[in-house]
Amino acid sequence: MKFILFALAIISSLSAMAQYDRAVVSLTRLDYVYYNIDNPMSVAVPGLLPQDIEVSVGEDRAFLNRDPDGSNRNDLLIRPKDSTGTITVHIDERINPNRTRSRGILRFRVLTLPNPTLYLGYVHQGDTVKLNDLLTKGYIQVKALYNDFNFPISEPQVLSYQLNRSRYFNLPIEVEGSKLTTQAKEMLSQAHLDETIYLENVRVRLPDDRIVTLKAEFPLK
Repeated sequence: MKFILFALAIISSLSAMAQYDRAVVSLTRLDYVYYNIDNPMSVAVPGLLPQDIEVSVGEDRAFLNRDPDGSNRNDLLIRPKDSTGTITVHIDERINPNRTRSRGILRFRVLTLPNPTLYLGYVHQGDTVKLNDLLTKGYIQVKALYNDFNFPISEPQVLSYQLNRSRYFNLPIEVEGSKLTTQAKEMLSQAHLDETIYLENVRVRLPDDRIVTLKAEFPLK
């Protein structure tokens, strides 16, 4: 079950709703959703069954779908179509097949995903990495990860990068993909323990399909 940080955000913006039980919305964040990814959202109205609640997005600003991992029909996924602006979510009570009444409106800012953290093997950017691990362990590769994100999210994909070290006086090693190539390992085999490994022009495809360019340093030990 998704870890919910923002629970029981009570809608109080409409005074006309005062005579009714108000809708309660739980989100993974307080007041924003991320562009072009599925943001989990759960909606409930005290005293109403899930099938008596209708949820919609104003102005067609986002896709709204049932969360297949949710426990009820109002566990939803909201995916903003635009990278800026706000999303308006309407919560209505179904009175009969032809009539509804509003139980509230919520507005969320749309943000783009932050940049992920680069890793070399299991080593966080900025931390020291063992030279022997780089040369002998086949699993070593460049990764881009989101640490402690509010909900499960696809891992960013490292498309390419440049590898260099502080005493290497030739051009950086160009690598396609995320693994250390034979050429990269040959360059590292000449490194000294007081050097620093540089990852430069690391092209990463984010879960929202944007491509960003990152860099990181890893002192050797």
